Amino acid sequence: MPGFARLINKIGEQFNERLQSFVRLDKDELMETAANRLSLSDFGDPYFKEGLACLIDSLNHDADLTYLGRILQRTVINRSLENRLEFIDFKKRNPEIFTKKINPPIIIVGLPRTGTTFLHRLLAQDPENRGLYFWELIRPIPSKAGTDFRKIRAKIEYLTYRYLSKQFDHIHVVRDDEYEECILLMTLTFQSIAFYMMAPVYSYVKWCLRAERTKRYDEYFQLLKIYQSATPDKRLTLKAPAHAGSINEIKNQCPEAMLIQTHRHPVDICSSSYSLVYSAHCNVVKRLDVRKMAECTSDFLEYETNINMAVRKNRDIDVYDVLFEELCDDPFAVVKRFYNRQGMTMNDHVEAAMKAFINRNPRHKHGKHKYSADDFGIKDEQIIERFASYMTEFGYKAPLIG
Repeated sequence: MPGFARLINKIGEQFNERLQSFVRLDKDELMETAANRLSLSDFGDPYFKEGLACLIDSLNHDADLTYLGRILQRTVINRSLENRLEFIDFKKRNPEIFTKKINPPIIIVGLPRTGTTFLHRLLAQDPENRGLYFWELIRPIPSKAGTDFRKIRAKIEYLTYRYLSKQFDHIHVVRDDEYEECILLMTLTFQSIAFYMMAPVYSYVKWCLRAERTKRYDEYFQLLKIYQSATPDKRLTLKAPAHAGSINEIKNQCPEAMLIQTHRHPVDICSSSYSLVYSAHCNVVKRLDVRKMAECTSDFLEYETNINMAVRKNRDIDVYDVLFEELCDDPFAVVKRFYNRQGMTMNDHVEAAMKAFINRNPRHKHGKHKYSADDFGIKDEQIIERFASYMTEFGYKAPLIG
């Protein structure tokens, strides 16, 4: 942890009682603060309150947060509440936007660590494909009037993240002006696994996985209409591993959505995910139960995988499957097959742009990500047992792909 972060934590511990108001996590207080700050009071459908209460309870009891960790979590919740208030206000002021259909979007739903980020950013090289930038995902509602400060505010949050996570690039490259995963939008529903990427909120994860998903995806697609209205001739191109278990809700909301699912050996998926989550959690907690973190991550991945496979079988949903190995060997061929399958055209300029992107972004460009399930108290055999059906379905028979 950087020295300045350690200093903040030391000050917080030394003056704990005096500084509590800056880090207190209380549902009613946080909602009132956000409402007063924006001079707005309508949060819309109150369904989100259950998730907010569960998240706060989990932060207070599951996560042994540092003082800085509590500041960061409070900041994220404040931002999510403000986004929710602005979203409801925007709908009132622009009702016509929400009566229109969005163009059939491309949505990548592969599990984490399966090449989703690379494929997403590769597809976004086509100017007809509208990716969403980090800055517009964490602040989705345009300013009412005057200068739009969303980029500046996102830059500040991003620089804080970069300061705490300088070692993160070899795991997942995040930039404030780069395309990022759309699960960030769902933080305003307070039913988003994104919160687990920020802190070890184990009981919240358990609740979130089993919570009814219709309303969160209804609001998710309403938010997409805001982006679509700004670029009506383009197709939104999105990705979020947390969509894997929600393809039923996605298709109910948008039957024309084009789904891509990436696949990889589950030992690699889980081991790499443990490392990713561990790196994020270490920035905000005093102590981390590494085995508990790995088990919670495994539970999330297994649960979403099982739902995904059941829905695909029962509804016969059309999905374009991509193996991680195929994506590593010839990513352009993967994209070309997808375009042909969907009847989408690709001109020479798009082909050149995609091939240039591939050349600029070789695997391990930012360093090799080394990981092992054993480092987190999990054996490869335990992962294989959990994902036996998935492995059989997609041809992963060896104990480890590597």
